[in-house]
Amino acid sequence: MGRRAYVTLERLADMPTEELRAEWARRYAVPAPNLSPDQLRLGIGYRLQEQKLGGLRRSTRTMLRRMAARSQDGTPMGPPPRKLTPGTRLVRDWHGVGHSVTVLEDGFEYDGRSWRSLTAIAKAITGSHWNGPRFFGLSGPKT
Repeated sequence: MGRRAYVTLERLADMPTEELRAEWARRYAVPAPNLSPDQLRLGIGYRLQEQKLGGLRRSTRTMLRRMAARSQDGTPMGPPPRKLTPGTRLVRDWHGVGHSVTVLEDGFEYDGRSWRSLTAIAKAITGSHWNGPRFFGLSGPKT
């Protein structure tokens, strides 16, 4: 038997189903589940990237486990909590005008000025009181 070709993301696109199933078993150390070839490609591609770049952070894995538990016990699911890190850009279209906010260490930058809160920025954009995180899509409506 010849030497196995190194699997890359590009090569995945041309692999037949049986090779995909074998590669899944090699990468995950379990037999491939009954998935379509496209889903196998996605799973193997994720694993390739995970092995090269690293996996999810512990905090992300914890959040996903908690969300999965909540979905199984029937607790209503809201959007996941988000931590805004400096440099993150929030973009919102309001009445056909794009607005961009940059997260700073101690607040936000919008329209060339520093702001203490997203709520103040949302009010400046709309002219009325808005919950800033909700305006920028970071939280859902209260239930």
